Amino acid sequence: MVEGNTRRVQRQSLPDLVIESLLTDVERGTIKPGETLPPEAELAAQFGVSRAVVREALRSLQVHGVVEIVNGVGSVIRPLTSTPLATYFSFATRLKDVSTIELLEVRRGVEVEVARLAASRATADDTANLSDLVDAMGQETGDPGRYAELDTAFHLAIARASQNAMLAHLVEAIRIPLRASIERGLDVWIDAGHIDTVQQIHADILTAITSRDPARAISAMDYHFEQVLLMIEGRLARPGRLTDKL
Repeated sequence: MVEGNTRRVQRQSLPDLVIESLLTDVERGTIKPGETLPPEAELAAQFGVSRAVVREALRSLQVHGVVEIVNGVGSVIRPLTSTPLATYFSFATRLKDVSTIELLEVRRGVEVEVARLAASRATADDTANLSDLVDAMGQETGDPGRYAELDTAFHLAIARASQNAMLAHLVEAIRIPLRASIERGLDVWIDAGHIDTVQQIHADILTAITSRDPARAISAMDYHFEQVLLMIEGRLARPGRLTDKL
């Protein structure tokens, strides 16, 4: 072999091999979310390793949100949720590596696509739920906290109506660290008497989805985020109507 061209093959550690085997079982459906893994001793015998190796593998899976170690029960496979993503986005904002504007820009890209898909895929139950949420929002225009809560539910309902679980998790994960800034913005608009226009923007999004008009849904959601970004940046005193732009 020519000197300098030696190729090193990285060997997996025993805990990594156990992790890979367990993840493969999850992928194949042999182990399903909500099921409890066998006890450590049984897993150790199954993989031909020590209990210490199994314990290290389970701790790693717990850190990554794959399993939850429940006292008196054991290691339970967790269903896929937005929690790991939400933890990342929340930590990023706390470290100041990601700004509110950056997160809103990410949300804008994700939720415009979500609105397009929802306009094509929403079921009758989805649209009925969205309509109920917009009606409820209209009853809470004087309470920024309650309005923000319903606003969150509205956007999550649109994400679920897209029938894309990954997009729904992204919407939920990004929205959590933005909740405070959204509520502050609503407070400003309520005090200024502009919340009715904000409510109408949400109604425009609903109309686009219920009428199954993907192009209109794209325009309505994109315009919504344009207004929010301008407000956060301090360059918008009064939100506009989508019809003012079209």
